Amino acid sequence: MVLQERQITLLHQYRDKSYVMYVLLERSFEFFSFVKSLCNIPLILTSSAMAILNSSSFDAEKMKTPNIIINGTTAMLLALIGNFKLSEKEQNFKALSIKFMKLTHKIEDDLTNNIETLEGSHIKEHVEYYDTLIEQIDYTFPHHVKNKVKNLYYGKRTLPGILNCEGTEFSMKPDIVNIV
Repeated sequence: MVLQERQITLLHQYRDKSYVMYVLLERSFEFFSFVKSLCNIPLILTSSAMAILNSSSFDAEKMKTPNIIINGTTAMLLALIGNFKLSEKEQNFKALSIKFMKLTHKIEDDLTNNIETLEGSHIKEHVEYYDTLIEQIDYTFPHHVKNKVKNLYYGKRTLPGILNCEGTEFSMKPDIVNIV
């Protein structure tokens, strides 16, 4: 059975949504990876300083205060990294960005190579898998990343609900079929 035009349009929309989600997740991953790296630099420096100070032949009484300060700084940095769950966010966003890119490629393949043999059930599978991936997002996106991605694709691609349903406007791309 040949797909109807509205079904093909829906497939194009989910291709766009999947791609924009990939970009949103990838940029969020990059942001949290950068923040994690920034937090790790002072941690490396304090640990190195502690190793140097402890291996030197300074008087133990004189080393008490610097040891307390360096140990306290190290503990605080580790607590901040753990509290903000930087590694978990980084891993979650990266893993999901890969899955959304694979979904985008699968939909593109279906649109390009399998359009004659596709059925409504195939489209439903794509939509359900997209929804399953959305449910796997464990953390909120940084606001500035959402704004950048929204501004980048607004009016050019169908936006996912997380970007499209903000504020009072709900944007529908008027001519989605012509964007391939």
